[in-house]
Amino acid sequence: MDNLKQIKILYETAHAEYGSALEMLAACKKSDTPSLALGYFLHSKDEYNHTATFFSLISKRAKKIDSTKAKLFRFLPISIIKKGYVSKNGFLIDYLKIKDFIAFVYTNELLAKNSFSKILKMVGYQTNDGIKIKQIMNDELRHHGMAKNHFLKYYPALQPWQLRIYKLRETIKNKTRIFHIKNMQFLEIVFRPIYFFVSYIIGRIILLLNLLEFNRCGKNLMSIPPKSVL
Repeated sequence: MDNLKQIKILYETAHAEYGSALEMLAACKKSDTPSLALGYFLHSKDEYNHTATFFSLISKRAKKIDSTKAKLFRFLPISIIKKGYVSKNGFLIDYLKIKDFIAFVYTNELLAKNSFSKILKMVGYQTNDGIKIKQIMNDELRHHGMAKNHFLKYYPALQPWQLRIYKLRETIKNKTRIFHIKNMQFLEIVFRPIYFFVSYIIGRIILLLNLLEFNRCGKNLMSIPPKSVL
């Protein structure tokens, strides 16, 4: 797989990790107990570190491609919302029941670990990058285990089939998000020539305009007719 394709995969994953970090930090701020707040804080810290790792991998590969293409993969915080990793309506902890929020963590950490398995294969198992990915995978499994322990402690009646439903629901959401991203990329390809054409036409029209009307140098502005453009 060439560097550009690897960058695209790592770029999406970095956004997912950053979105997760923000979700965990929001949960930390709304926690009722110090122990739970600490758990969310440490989880958030891990996700921020994962984000930094992925962007370091992107930076290394971006040096090997054309600079014009590399600039397209700069990080913009607003992309977290545009890509659907954080809802524009707020953080999950703001409108989910705590059980559903923990279920989200439980399932998404496991899904993330599975996704990182593919990335690990992409970068190489025995490479320095592979070692970094393995560490991230260990962190995700630890987060998954912590969420599972929370379920066993506070929701002992929760059945395994319910957790499978949670996982299925999050899997569908992730696939829908990926479809949305690919659809937006396709629309960008379709509409970009139209955008350039319209911009060109507007530019030509501006060149034909008489701009002398806007030259007010040395003129008494009080004497300009009220119906003037200025």
